[in-house]
Amino acid sequence: MQDAGNREAPEGAREGGTTMKTADFEQMVARLERESERAPEAYKMKVALLALAGFVLLAVLLSFAGAGLLVLAGLAWWMISSGGGALILLLKLGKLLILLAFPMWFLLKASFSALFVRLPAPTGLPLTREQAPALFAALDDMRRRMRGPRFHHVLLINEMNAAVVQRPLFGLIGFPRNYLLLGLPLLESATPDEAMAVVAHEYGHLAGAHGRFGAFIYRLRLSWGTIQAIAEHWSGWSGRLLRKPVDWYAPYFNAYTFVLARANEYQADAAAAELVGPAAAASALKRVNISGGSYDRFLTELFKTTRSENSPPEDLAERWARTASAPQTPALSSKDLDAALARDPGVADTHPSLRQRLRALGLADTQLTLPPPDLAAGGASHPATDPGSDSAATVWLGASVATLRREIQQQWRNDVLPGWRDQHRHWSELRERATTLQALPERTVDEAFELLRLDAQLRPDEDHLPQIVAFNAAHPDRATALYLEGVMRLDKDDESGLALLDRAMNLDGDAIRPGCERAYEFLVPRKDPRAEQYAERWRQRAEWEASRDQQVGRLDAKAEAMPSGFSAEALTTLRHQLTAVTPTIVEAWIARRRIQADPDAVALVVVIRFTRWSRGSRRQEALETLAAQEWPATVHLITDEAPYTGLCKRVRAAGERVI
Repeated sequence: MQDAGNREAPEGAREGGTTMKTADFEQMVARLERESERAPEAYKMKVALLALAGFVLLAVLLSFAGAGLLVLAGLAWWMISSGGGALILLLKLGKLLILLAFPMWFLLKASFSALFVRLPAPTGLPLTREQAPALFAALDDMRRRMRGPRFHHVLLINEMNAAVVQRPLFGLIGFPRNYLLLGLPLLESATPDEAMAVVAHEYGHLAGAHGRFGAFIYRLRLSWGTIQAIAEHWSGWSGRLLRKPVDWYAPYFNAYTFVLARANEYQADAAAAELVGPAAAASALKRVNISGGSYDRFLTELFKTTRSENSPPEDLAERWARTASAPQTPALSSKDLDAALARDPGVADTHPSLRQRLRALGLADTQLTLPPPDLAAGGASHPATDPGSDSAATVWLGASVATLRREIQQQWRNDVLPGWRDQHRHWSELRERATTLQALPERTVDEAFELLRLDAQLRPDEDHLPQIVAFNAAHPDRATALYLEGVMRLDKDDESGLALLDRAMNLDGDAIRPGCERAYEFLVPRKDPRAEQYAERWRQRAEWEASRDQQVGRLDAKAEAMPSGFSAEALTTLRHQLTAVTPTIVEAWIARRRIQADPDAVALVVVIRFTRWSRGSRRQEALETLAAQEWPATVHLITDEAPYTGLCKRVRAAGERVI
């Protein structure tokens, strides 16, 4: 079942490494959904044939690479064995043979690696029959009734979720190992029947023929994502030629996978309902969404204590067990459920909407908004002081539940301790800065806003809206301040915050993604059509940023060089930085590189020439050390060698000499 805590704006169509234009992906998925509804069996056959075509394509790639290597090896052997003129020809063509052989070998190796790629095994606390006999008895009954494969490993994890993961032994092929991942927070907040409905839904993907086929297709999608990521590094005419079918096939296959996965969700829900009953299955769907919101608030409040506490609490799991078993606030439960019912599945979400799934289980519209009952605390078989005494955690884990809670919370504490202390140190620094600003007799505009923002961060439970409104009235064109007021208004269910976010986004492009996310989160529960407009703006900005970041991160040998813009003082500082690392640099030039996607982006190129007698290994070590230094922007360090000889000349012509 889908984790209800996800409230992010849609990211566009990316899964398993494959990427398409969002609009094209949406159109393809919509067309395939209609096609699968008209003729489901024909659609599944097309998916199977498409998967087979992928294996054929992979075989062609392997054959091409293997045949190319054999031809090159045979040609080299013939030249060597022929002697004389053939040997002279070999010496002349040796470099060409090496240049051809290397990409062929890389292609062959990469293709085999993609075919046999092994994903890491899931992690968690292993559960045994001795620890949780009631749990394994329930799993045995589920397996007997659903006639599915056994679980090789049952793991307890610290998430509001449950999942079934299958890991073949050898990449795409091999003996599959089945893992059941049970989130302790979920078990604490659900009844045994509700928890079994969640598990049965996930198990349904394995137990039926559609589940095994779907799992296999899912594995293929991940593997083709890996192949496409590798194909991006194929260069030369042969690489570009082979990359074209991969770039076409992987996104197309990915679209088919989404449609199949979304159709299978209904079947998995039906399998869960057959095991525990439609009422328990529907209650589980509601419970997951309500408990997801409650758990989010629980963690939010917990992490607020980083402001005052130097270490995380030692009783996380025990705290949540008490919270989950206590009567829930009806208004919050209804709000979480209404928000979940209002959400529509994005094109990159394989799950149908909660409303669609509940209706498929037979619920009338009048029953959709009724939250499940609270977990009962206490009872004849358990003392009232035992948190979550009627929860799946207590019933399934039995006498081991207290020990497992301690192990889970200790593991969580160890994981978050470094970050917690860093955050606590950060809050301490912010308090010191706020104290410094408050002590100033007069403050600049920047200092006044900084103090406002610090107050809002350090005292989040207080109302800071009047102060930020007054500041924006005096200074109406500060994007960060407008964004802050917009967020505060939306948090108070004040729709006027949307106009403030729009103003902030128009003033500062960096505010577009966070602004669209907050607007989307506000509008989706209200089923406001403007939510899709913000989602589309978010996607466009994300695509533009991805293109810009790719150009900044990848050095093009044909890049245009411009003056760096460094002052004389900055160049002197850079000179000291370079010579302090290695004295073997005899010449260094710096320039700014023009980025086509964003002319305002700063990307630097530094050309370095070492002394003639410095060894190659020492040069490489020096370059790596220099790259690890603090730089004011993304930097590429190059030497006057192919393929950057021309770029080095342009850097020297347009840039500034450092050494």
